[in-house]
Amino acid sequence: MSASVMIAQPGRAAQKLKITLPATESNEAAYFIAQEKGYFAAEGLDVEFVYAGGGTATPALLSGTVDASASSASALSAIVRGADLRIVLVFQDTPNYQLWANPEIHSLSDLKGKSVGIATRGDTFEIGTRLALQNAGIPPDSVGYSPLGFSNTIAAALVSNALPAVVLDSTDSDRMRDSGQFKNAHVVFDYYRKVYMPYNGMVVSGKFLTGSPDVLKSLLRALVKGTRYFRTFKAQSIAFTAKYQKTPPDAHAQSTDYDNMLKSLSPDLAVSDDLSRSDVDLRASLNGVPKDQVPALDKIYDFRPLRAATAQLDAERWKPSA
Repeated sequence: MSASVMIAQPGRAAQKLKITLPATESNEAAYFIAQEKGYFAAEGLDVEFVYAGGGTATPALLSGTVDASASSASALSAIVRGADLRIVLVFQDTPNYQLWANPEIHSLSDLKGKSVGIATRGDTFEIGTRLALQNAGIPPDSVGYSPLGFSNTIAAALVSNALPAVVLDSTDSDRMRDSGQFKNAHVVFDYYRKVYMPYNGMVVSGKFLTGSPDVLKSLLRALVKGTRYFRTFKAQSIAFTAKYQKTPPDAHAQSTDYDNMLKSLSPDLAVSDDLSRSDVDLRASLNGVPKDQVPALDKIYDFRPLRAATAQLDAERWKPSA
């Protein structure tokens, strides 16, 4: 192991880090696995999870209250407006979202002049929908976007006919369909492998990136280990995630959630410049940032520490064990 990587040593205090997580689902499984399997500790880290949505996490990251955030989608909007943050890891490059609609909606073009239910304005539901419309040659602004908050509220808007269509994570939509809530609704569009966008990643401050490179590499090593474990051990990964959930475990939902996350994992936990650019340009437009003021991609993403951490683990032939 390279001398540049922090290694837990007797008598040496672990580096304390605070990381915000937006939820306790399989999207965050790599963090829970790294904690439970001792990967953080093995890298000389003492990690504390703080549960907060992106609207809270990004200001906390900018203020230095936390060291890293899993709410990269929220942070990206701040970055295009000039925030000194960097996305250093991307877990997923295609969303497991579905557009559900009432019987009068048969295609994306039928959404023109109508509103779609999402969680919050500018979230990945909206970004993904705009990209889908754009790819289909439909002006994204020809559709309205209604922020409704939680998934149950979004679903209720469709069931009650308050809105003609809504966007849901496929795990949530599967659960609601199986419970009989969507008797008269149907899937109009499945985003998986039709829309590509970087989301569900980790973001850090520019200060952390340049000022604590060894700590960051250690953090990324632990998360790469957690991801490799997740890919290999389904039952154990579900169990580790369930430990952090407050609601009683639903075995079917947890299995579906795992499968959805697994199939959308980015192969190398990074994304291409082309994929990144389309997403950045759309967010800049939504935030009213002129094209000549949009930051260069290397001021938004920096995968060099991730690639260095991955290369080290490959050189060590590191593999997870149950």
